[in-house]
Amino acid sequence: MSLESFSSRYYECPTKEDLKKEYVGKEINELPFPAFVLDRKIFTNNCNRMLDRVDEIGLTFRPHVKTHKTLEGTLIQLGNGRSKAVVVSTLREAFALIPLFQQGMLEDVLYGLPIAKSRLQELYELSKIVPHLRLMIDHPDQLALLKTFSKGVSLRKPWSIFIKLDMGTKRAGVTTDSETLHQIIQSILADRETLHLFGFYCHAGHSYACKNIEKASEYLFCEVDAANKATEFAMSIDSTLSLTMSVGATPTAHSVSPQLKKLFPKLKGKLEVHAGNYPICDVQQMFTNCIKQENISGSVVAEVLSVYPSRNGQPGEVLINAGVIALSREPSPEGGFGIITTSGYESFYVDRLSQEHGILRSKDPNAVLSTVGEILRIIPNHSCITASAFPWYYVINGSDTVVDIWIPWKGW
Repeated sequence: MSLESFSSRYYECPTKEDLKKEYVGKEINELPFPAFVLDRKIFTNNCNRMLDRVDEIGLTFRPHVKTHKTLEGTLIQLGNGRSKAVVVSTLREAFALIPLFQQGMLEDVLYGLPIAKSRLQELYELSKIVPHLRLMIDHPDQLALLKTFSKGVSLRKPWSIFIKLDMGTKRAGVTTDSETLHQIIQSILADRETLHLFGFYCHAGHSYACKNIEKASEYLFCEVDAANKATEFAMSIDSTLSLTMSVGATPTAHSVSPQLKKLFPKLKGKLEVHAGNYPICDVQQMFTNCIKQENISGSVVAEVLSVYPSRNGQPGEVLINAGVIALSREPSPEGGFGIITTSGYESFYVDRLSQEHGILRSKDPNAVLSTVGEILRIIPNHSCITASAFPWYYVINGSDTVVDIWIPWKGW
């Protein structure tokens, strides 16, 4: 099977150069709406701050590319060689990064979902291109799938494996006190021709509910503790193991500080940090108080289609052309589906959604309704899902003028 036969080949993709000819140089208010606008200056500052934070205490960083899904954004996250490892959520993302592997700018990629039988052939082909491909495992049957598949191919080296630990979100992973974890570790170490234990991966997704940097730091220490316990068990079987402990979610990564150094003498493995939402951020990240509104680089721009004075109370409601498809269905911690940042309308928020419509209400009964045709900027609740809805991003650089177009990778 060749790379040309994989499904991602058939995903439609617009031409960057044609889009740049059409939109670069235009102002935001001249664009067709709804639109996703990304401020490259803020995006870059966010990435550099994260790299500085982990560099300060001598850690390595593995950025997740799933929020923006672009080559341009990945290069900024890597910081001109400061990192050469990433996490991806889709094989489409991994294959799209091949130019960076070929240029030596990227060396290590983790496919961040537990493996699927239907995609093993693609992972095998990818392993021939990527210097270091890491797989995610959280069940013994996944190892059996790998072993069975591997009998029919010629492996150049064993599959490199991160074991996913469940930090309490009950999404993916195994807990550190489970017999399943011990079984997975023992199975990997028992078949070193096919399998290689690279380390343990923790993601405290429930840290998104924290309200301050101190609470985020508590979650971070829990991640480190869980990875360390799993590493300690593995080393009780083989003390010569050299393992990586990968920890992080955007709030916990934001809480990385020199205080973490006091744990270093107790660590059984090499500590790395990962995060994905941090270059763009969103309303949910703002409510963690680990970032400020000025650190949010992405926004949805929508147009007012109609207004309804006094409907559902004062001052009334506003209809915009951005609904579920443009904003996502995830509510913010305080309700609603996005907040308005346009001057004069800051009291308005997205109260409810249908597929293509959004309804705005105001927290201030004395607020003035916008008028039909006005353009409003909205910070979405979850930028990862919001960004994935748009075929391209209008990139600005600290002003309202479009300077570039980024086209995200679509599909799986």
